Formats: sequence, structure tokens, C-alpha cells
Amino acid sequence: MNLGKNIVKYRQKNQLSQEQLAEALNISRQSISKWETGENLPSIDNLISLSGLLNISLDELITGAPYLHFPFAYGRPKSRFPQLLLILGMTLWTVIETLFFNSTVMSIIFNIVFGIIISYIFITQIGPYDFKRYYDYWTLDKKGIIYPADNEEVRSLGHDFLIPLQGIFNLRKTKFVSYKQIKSIEISVNLYEYDPNKTVTVRGGSAIIASTMIENFDFLLTTADGQKISLKLNQFYWKSSQERKILNTIISFFKRKNLIFVDKQGIAKLIREDDGSSLTHKLYKLRDQEHMQSN
Repeated sequence: MNLGKNIVKYRQKNQLSQEQLAEALNISRQSISKWETGENLPSIDNLISLSGLLNISLDELITGAPYLHFPFAYGRPKSRFPQLLLILGMTLWTVIETLFFNSTVMSIIFNIVFGIIISYIFITQIGPYDFKRYYDYWTLDKKGIIYPADNEEVRSLGHDFLIPLQGIFNLRKTKFVSYKQIKSIEISVNLYEYDPNKTVTVRGGSAIIASTMIENFDFLLTTADGQKISLKLNQFYWKSSQERKILNTIISFFKRKNLIFVDKQGIAKLIREDDGSSLTHKLYKLRDQEHMQSN
């Protein structure tokens, strides 16, 4: 915890000088200066006043991390608009398919079914939006974690195709695990054997490949009875997401629990010192350095 740095950070974010903040608190500018250098600490009353003046929670002022409100749904899409676009796209595709090939009743039926299936697969499996998020998100609660009943790392091909459909029609099934049941939590990024950003192919193909490759980022929970539970963290990759802002707070929350926190790649430190750059790029760089040192 560095309260002084946090006061400086949020004071400047609110475009306040030391003099302005001191005047609002009815204290001297020297007192503000001593708080920011760590020479003195504000009283409880002044901390409460500071949180109000700087428009942040008391917890955020002290820890420097966003406050974790329960329940928090990690990875849950905020809008159903992509689902509406999926249905609209499937409808348009099917109508066009039917209009162009409508010689017989059987061909019409075939093209309707074929159009629905092909458009669904194309949009959900090849399209840029991850429709599995409507199923794969998990919820952090005060007493435990609510997660999708089917959260295996590798799903069957048929089940993988059905997951976006289950999300659309709210057919998602969940399970609950309390913090007391959790023995350990491991955070990890499943890096590829080769850094996709460094892969060289003919005619610039690597740029296209790299842009579509996303490394799996997960919490792996192990319960006291040996059950493995995987929680997706990929939403952290989006710089403006709430998940990116809150993940450091979630990690701190887990560390305060009576469980083992495993971080073999040093991810927690990278997230705590997040400067907006790519997490995976840093991890590939660290891995390359380790390989060089071992050789």
C-alpha cells in the first residue's frame, strides 16, 4: 500500500492542486504535502473526506485498486445487441439462400435448414465476436463463485457449437463453489510454442494469423476434493474493459482468503503494474529471456 502516491494520483486526476485540496479540507498545504510524501498519514475523518472529494471509494483510495462490488460477473457481455445481430444475420442469410434456390418445396426446406446451420456456424465460430461469453462468464460473490456447469478446457465439437445457442436462449446451467471448498487458485496464460507476433510466413500472412490467435487466460481452481474448475479471464485483453480494471483487485481478494495462490509466470505483478501494453507480449519476452539464461 502506498497511500501517498494514491493521493497524488487521484488529486491530479481530479485536476486539483495541493492548495485547492487543502482548502477544501480546511487544512494547510503542508499537511497535504506530508501525506503525499509519506511523512504523515491522514486521520480517519480526513480519509473519508478525501474519498468524497476525489470521487473514489475509501478502499480504492487506500489500496489504489478499484473497489470490488458483489456480485461481480466477470466476462459477461453488457449488451444483447450482438445476439440480435446474430439472429438478424442468420435470417438474412437464410432468406437470400432460399430466394436463389427455390425450385421445389424440398429444396426450399433444405435451403432454410442449410442456411440457418451454415450462417450460425459462420457467425459464431469464424466471426470476430466471441458469442461463448454469454455462456462462459462467471460470478464472484461474497461467499463463493458461480460458474458454468460445463467449463472444461476442451469441449466436444458439437457442444462447442451449441454453447452460443444456449447463451441466446438462457439455457446456461451453473454450479457454486464456496471459498472454503477451494484449496488453491492458479493464474496462467497458455502461451503458444512460438510467439505469433514473431512468426514469419509468406506475403505477410503472419499478421493475419497473429490477429486471430488469442492465448487462453484462466484461473484454475482446485477444490479440497480434487475437482478442477477453469474460469476464463480473456476479457482482460480488452484495454477498456471493466474486467481489466478490476482483475488486480480480484487477485488481492483471493490472496486474502485461506487458500494457496499459484502464479508460476509472475502474472499478478504484471497486472498490478499494468501500463496498458500487451500482457502476452510481456510474457513471451520473459520466457525468451529465461530460455537465453538457461542456454
